[in-house]
Amino acid sequence: MENGKENGKGRHTERSNKIGLFINRMSEVVLSFPFKDCILEGGMTKEEKNGGREERFFCEEIDGYEIDTLKDRKVLTNFSTIDSKGEKKAKDTEGVDFFDKQGNLKNNLLIKGNNLLTLYSMKETFGGKVKMIYIDPPYNTSGDKNTFTYNNSFNHSTWLTFMKNRLEAARDLLRDDGVIFISIDDNEQAYLKILCDEIFGRDNFVANIIWEKKYSPQNDARWLSDTHDHVLLYSKNKEVWQPNLLPRTEEMDGRYKNPDNDPRGLWKSGDLSVKTYSAAMDYPIRTPSKRTVRPPASRCWRFSKKKFEELRVDNRIWFGEKGNNVPSLKRFLSEVKQGLVSKTIWYRAEVGDNQEAKQEIKNLFKGSDTLFDTPKPTRLIKRMLQLATDDNDIILDFFAGSGTTGHATLALNAEDGGNRKFILCEQIDEHFDICKERLQKVLKQSGKLLAKPSKEKVIAFELKQYNQIFLDKIKKAKTKRELGEVYKSMQKNAFLQFWFEKKEFEKNGYKKKEVNEQKEELLGILDLNQLYLNYPEMEDVTYKVAKIDQDLTHKFYANT
Repeated sequence: MENGKENGKGRHTERSNKIGLFINRMSEVVLSFPFKDCILEGGMTKEEKNGGREERFFCEEIDGYEIDTLKDRKVLTNFSTIDSKGEKKAKDTEGVDFFDKQGNLKNNLLIKGNNLLTLYSMKETFGGKVKMIYIDPPYNTSGDKNTFTYNNSFNHSTWLTFMKNRLEAARDLLRDDGVIFISIDDNEQAYLKILCDEIFGRDNFVANIIWEKKYSPQNDARWLSDTHDHVLLYSKNKEVWQPNLLPRTEEMDGRYKNPDNDPRGLWKSGDLSVKTYSAAMDYPIRTPSKRTVRPPASRCWRFSKKKFEELRVDNRIWFGEKGNNVPSLKRFLSEVKQGLVSKTIWYRAEVGDNQEAKQEIKNLFKGSDTLFDTPKPTRLIKRMLQLATDDNDIILDFFAGSGTTGHATLALNAEDGGNRKFILCEQIDEHFDICKERLQKVLKQSGKLLAKPSKEKVIAFELKQYNQIFLDKIKKAKTKRELGEVYKSMQKNAFLQFWFEKKEFEKNGYKKKEVNEQKEELLGILDLNQLYLNYPEMEDVTYKVAKIDQDLTHKFYANT
């Protein structure tokens, strides 16, 4: 821990090459890392890597225009609706209803595109309206196939910047009584905890939940076999948020019987003695069988003699079927708190594990459990929904993955008759397709997968690509000639890096380089913060936005 100060809105913190804790001017311990006060450029998915190119970081003072452009709402496209009958591509605005007459979210949403840009696009429409956020972000480990790989010296710092950007944007979407759950493993848990303390406020930290993600030990583990993950839980305002009680299980209620046919219903017996000794509570009791009993050694009865007699008259004391047992207190199910306070350790038997999650994917996708490497079990997300949401609440997951959050929301709605709505965001093409297909299957097979057939609908759409088009063309090109055509088109139509100058670019021998090297060069000059088209430019004829996309984009942003 070191004393120091941050560079305000500067490009990076004072200790630009170190990550650690320091004390700020307010005598608070905060996490410092390079480029902390900046916004990370680009989508940061594995398909946007380009060999050796170091990431750029925008900062408020130097790159103000770029940041304003980055945060602009985006044009939307490729609208379709998904229900129990399947997916239907939107041909007009009819049936594509985002909100009801009161401005409440009417249907579930599935959005494809960079999640940071999606969060910025949602801010005016959904700011302060989301009740619960759940995210399962990249864990930043070499074994995480869904994570991104950085080619610069700030791997760990870049991950922290990546998370900070998104968590700050997400915080603004939460209601005052909203909460966020974040899955993470030991590799980044401690750093993420401190980062979240700064973003959400240390006073709003609720719990570090331990989830038992697998049962069998890994015998090939080099040190210890990892069997748990963390789920960090923060509230927007801890003084406002109150968790729901978890529903009682059949096993719990099954412990209640009614052997004496008491008209008050099911009950179970409880110990009548306590450890804290009081001579006034140590008295003999005469059983119906005429046997005299006293409390166990060093203990006393729970009630005074007078109170005990009142309970006996009220038939709340049980002496056993033959009236010869040590007395116990009858506790009626009807008088028990109808719910449970959640613990901070969630066992696999209660909420599922990795194996169960993969089995769910296998059952949905005709025996294939290889479509997605790291799904979460539906029961895990359902536990969070039970704790944090009620009827008509909005749930957001901006690392949607295989769509478990949507599946869990549909399942819980079917069970309790709720009308919760989810918003899922996913930027990786194959993950989006899996997510969309999963939701289709759940709705189509709702009678089998859910408690009852579902009448719910999902509206799927994408952020409209711009530079993403050129990015795809670069990736697909196989010859220098093809890349040459892409390069010409980029100079006329693409958004390029502000520092790009054709003469300087070609002076370094660009045209003599091999195909793969040329690809890297072209990706390097492409502005990855202009992957999508901004809303203010939608009606510019240059960008040829279809009429239906214009109409539905206007309709989506109408509540802002």
